[in-house]
Amino acid sequence: MTDPSEGAGAAPAGIIEGFYGPPWSWAARAEVLRFGHARGLDLYLYGPKDDPLHRERWREPYPVEELDGFAGLVAEGTMTVGFALSPGLSIDVASAEDRAALGAKVDQLLGVGITTVALLLDDIPVRPGLGPEHASLTARLHDHLAGRASLILVPTEYAGTRPSVYLDALAQGVPADVPIGWTGRRVVCDEITVAEAEARAEALGGRAPFVWDNYPVNDGLMADRLFLGPLRGRQAGLLDVCSGYVANPMVQPRASMLPLASMAAWVRGQDPLVAWRDTAEELGWLVLAQACDGARPAELVSRALTAPPAEAAASLDGLDTWLREARHVEAPGLEDEAGPWLEQTRAEARLGRAAVRLLRRLDDDPGAAVGEEAMGLALGWQELRRSRVTVMGPRCSIRPILYNDADGHWQWDAGSIEVDANAIDRLVRYALGV
Repeated sequence: MTDPSEGAGAAPAGIIEGFYGPPWSWAARAEVLRFGHARGLDLYLYGPKDDPLHRERWREPYPVEELDGFAGLVAEGTMTVGFALSPGLSIDVASAEDRAALGAKVDQLLGVGITTVALLLDDIPVRPGLGPEHASLTARLHDHLAGRASLILVPTEYAGTRPSVYLDALAQGVPADVPIGWTGRRVVCDEITVAEAEARAEALGGRAPFVWDNYPVNDGLMADRLFLGPLRGRQAGLLDVCSGYVANPMVQPRASMLPLASMAAWVRGQDPLVAWRDTAEELGWLVLAQACDGARPAELVSRALTAPPAEAAASLDGLDTWLREARHVEAPGLEDEAGPWLEQTRAEARLGRAAVRLLRRLDDDPGAAVGEEAMGLALGWQELRRSRVTVMGPRCSIRPILYNDADGHWQWDAGSIEVDANAIDRLVRYALGV
């Protein structure tokens, strides 16, 4: 492996455990932190939404066993360990009691060695006057920390590039050394560009955004998918115009390591696709990762179905070779986390190979009686499409590609729905003449 520090910039880069769903175990966190540290990442932020003491019951102190977990991560010495608290659903900014509870909760974590605090005010109802309240709360917490720990703010309006009344209040009232989080132009982004980051900075009075990248997260609406593919669409130079960068991983901690390796390579200024493939091969996950990502099977199917006559047989052979591997796919260490996706990959590959056999029969004998074979393929296809997990590309999947309008309300982006992009569906349709 190359030197992890090669190409790294000054901005902190790492991960935020910020998804909805079962929080990771302490052992899993330690494993992911060691993996990330070896690849040059230097920041871990704790913020799982479904930890009740992080969000709904934020006023309650952590029990000793949980504090021991935080202390253990700090003692690992791999990354800077940060703690995020999400009190926005119920905090009364004007209440001295609530402000004291916020300070006491944070002090608990500083007591076990936490040196970075994130105030998460995301995913709460929007209302007039929220900006000044959040700016005031952030400034008070900043004063409370008084140099004992750095502070990051994740605001209610965290997606988009346009100015707003809310962001104006943050720009004016949040201390200048507090980075303000941003997910990009949308909540989930296929690309994040330098120009977009610069526009966001302008909307915040010149303050460089702190990127919360919702890659490779798969919580909520996205739970049908394992985003095991490489990081794409993050422009070179983005870190130079941002105050930090963290990726939000999947509910499955070990599976997250592969896409995080790709992200870490990009942070180092290296090719994220090369690092992804090298890591996938090293872990023995390449075929499953290709199936979950969908790009490789889509490429092979497209080549097989559109090749000129002289190349048609070879292209079909190439597809069948990959499907044969996928039919018996394994992913050492992911059997528990990825079991449904492993089974679905095997089933999809089995059906894909049946479609290839039908196509070969028709190529050899265009008038062959293939009614029974076609019926069997159709029935298998109907059953396969009822799965609750997605591989080989989406049939009907949802990603929240939403954004905040000028009033802070969420707006719908039609790109949130991905349909009819499954490689096996395309192959079977072609074989059945649909």
